[in-house]
Amino acid sequence: MQLPGLVTITPETPDALERAADVIGASFLEEQWFATWLEALDELDTPAERRAELLRALIYDDLAAHAPYQGAYLMKDGTAATGAYRYSELGGTTHDELEAQPAPTFEALATPEEQRVLAAREKVMAPVSVFDWSRKLENEGDHIYFYAWAVDPAARGKGSLRRLLEPFFAYADEHGLNCYLECYTERLQSMYEHFGFELIDTLTCDAVPLVERRMVRRAQTA
Repeated sequence: MQLPGLVTITPETPDALERAADVIGASFLEEQWFATWLEALDELDTPAERRAELLRALIYDDLAAHAPYQGAYLMKDGTAATGAYRYSELGGTTHDELEAQPAPTFEALATPEEQRVLAAREKVMAPVSVFDWSRKLENEGDHIYFYAWAVDPAARGKGSLRRLLEPFFAYADEHGLNCYLECYTERLQSMYEHFGFELIDTLTCDAVPLVERRMVRRAQTA
């Protein structure tokens, strides 16, 4: 998708990829799934700066895996970024397959012990870590899925998120596409409802106090 006001990140736009990883990495330190995942590093007494570095590397690899499929975007002013794709543009691959690719930046950075404890935590969190559900709900039909979005903490309160999302919603409505995402707090659910999303269902897990809230914004027609 080529959207007004946004840079479509590709392997040929490394600076945009780096900036998007900075924005999402910094913001997702507060996101509940990643905060819970990073708690595994308590076992190693890992300092906050190191956790931020590891998270940023993981986000970078995730965006880089999706970038060849027009699956990552940056506001032209650099204040907000998103991982999002139109399903038909994945060329037959899936979100699960992209996320299962090697994560070279993260793997080069993380020590074996860090990888061990984080992998163990991710396994425990599997019941609330279902990230490739929208294509199944759509029966492989075309749609837009947001796997991440964030605003630079220094730019919050200035309308950057709305300016980031409105081109996607306009495109979705023009092409008759539903938009999907998941979130993990009531606060985010409420905020996304203001953007036109509605709750579909929830997933829970006995091992961790997380609720995966799966949401849809249905295509709107005049």
